Amino acid sequence: MKRYSGKKRIDINQKSFAFTHRYDENKFYTEKNLTKANIFLTKINNRLILASLFFTAIFLVVAIKIIEVNLFNTNEQAIFNKSYTDARGNILDRNNNPLTANLRLANIGAYPDKITDKKKFINNIVSIFPEINRGHLEKKVNGGNYFWIKRNVTNFYLQQIYDTGETGIAITPSYLRKYPHNELVSHVLGDVDIENVGIKGIEKSFDSKISRNEFVSSIDIQVQYAVRDELLKGIKKFKALGASGILMDVNTGEIISMVSLPDFNPNHPVEDLQNQKYFNKNTLGIYEFGSVMKTFTTAIGLEEDIFSLNSFYPIPKRIKVGKNTVEDVHAPCEEAKCSVKDIFVHSSNVGTIQMVRDIGTNLQQIYLDRLGLLSKIELNLPELANPQQPDPWRKVNTDSISYGYGLSISPLHLTMATASVINGGYLIKPTLEKKLKSNKKDSERIFSKKTSDEMKYLFNQVVLEGSGKEAFKNSSNKSIVGGKTGTARMMKNGTYNRDHKMTSFISAFPIHDPRYILLTVIDRPRGVEEDFYWTNAGWNAAKVGKLIIDRISPILAINNEYELNNNNLLINTSLQ
Repeated sequence: MKRYSGKKRIDINQKSFAFTHRYDENKFYTEKNLTKANIFLTKINNRLILASLFFTAIFLVVAIKIIEVNLFNTNEQAIFNKSYTDARGNILDRNNNPLTANLRLANIGAYPDKITDKKKFINNIVSIFPEINRGHLEKKVNGGNYFWIKRNVTNFYLQQIYDTGETGIAITPSYLRKYPHNELVSHVLGDVDIENVGIKGIEKSFDSKISRNEFVSSIDIQVQYAVRDELLKGIKKFKALGASGILMDVNTGEIISMVSLPDFNPNHPVEDLQNQKYFNKNTLGIYEFGSVMKTFTTAIGLEEDIFSLNSFYPIPKRIKVGKNTVEDVHAPCEEAKCSVKDIFVHSSNVGTIQMVRDIGTNLQQIYLDRLGLLSKIELNLPELANPQQPDPWRKVNTDSISYGYGLSISPLHLTMATASVINGGYLIKPTLEKKLKSNKKDSERIFSKKTSDEMKYLFNQVVLEGSGKEAFKNSSNKSIVGGKTGTARMMKNGTYNRDHKMTSFISAFPIHDPRYILLTVIDRPRGVEEDFYWTNAGWNAAKVGKLIIDRISPILAINNEYELNNNNLLINTSLQ
């Protein structure tokens, strides 16, 4: 009998048998789930690969199309040009009031090779835009290049284009530059072309800046309106051919207002560039200004201690200047001799000529050059003029320039130079961009505080008792305003004509501590009955200046209770 070895024998031929190891049900299901998860993940990975390949193919197609458009189809590229689709930055006044706007419109173009029925296309376009020349349109349609049908089209016409259902038409957004104040700031703002690129004024000078951002100007739109309104009334009253005005901050050089009349509406197409309404008198025009130039003759002599306010000069009835004889319109004083104060306040040509002869040609040239009166002015406007000066500069030129003839400058030249006389002596460069603070202390100083104080006193005396007295006799601001009148005969047929005058009034306020300087200029005014038909500056330009100051003082918060201490100033100057 065989012994049992301890091992169970298995008969492979038996039909059924039982496993001797224990069956693990949990392990079985875990392995089964892992298998299913692996199958699922495999399917997901396959789908992701397919999706990646699909989107990669789309990206490559788009990339190829972009390269094709940029390299091989410049016409298509042009219609998406930035200047057609991006709005230009607005120009604001100093108080952030908008001076410009952008009107959203559309540009309509066409691809000739995509037009199926060219005859029908031409008929549809001409029926919508009858101003389009049929012959010109036919040439473009039969050509091979992309072309503009109409630029800056409103929604009314755009809908009609849509309704035609024409093929080959491309519509892109555009922005039309608009000027909501029409003529009011036209010479300052300028204009843009159809591509929205600046071609005049601030629009041109700051084109790169405005094309991306807003631009805050130095202009005060309320003041600008008041200045223009009073100048227009002055033109009407005195039947003048034109007028101009500048208001500038004497400490910062900011131009608060600048008006040149006649002016133009920048919203309308340019008709004729030779028309005077497109000419900026303030920066591009040059003129002989007459007696306002006596300001510089007097200031130079005081600064160089050549004379004082109480120095006296003999005043003959007339004096020779070259081959000509010069005389005063009215006697500056009752005596045969007049003080420098009376010569200036009562605007004596004879006295001023004698003063400049003591000053000399050399000093006159040096100071006029330092004041910027012999070179083109620096301003962020493209329309600027060069002064016209004598060459050679003879003694006769020195004499005539002293009282306002022989040197032609722009109104802005005159404003800038006069500001340096009454602001403490500093030459401040004008600007049309708003400034946050004054840079006066960093500027060149031409006159001392003493000279500037004396000139402020003389300016105030002109208003109180001199050639500006008539204009300010009923003004509550006369004690805080100082100024100087100027009347210049204009050339006609090669000679100075006494019936053709340019009158001006340069004023500063508040005169005890000037902040603003105002220049008003009237082109060929005529006398009126109420003024006894006088045509000198005191009867027109000064009166317009007075009305402007009375009107803008509340806007500028000017206190008319201040008064220049004339008595103390007289004591100081009499001891020099």
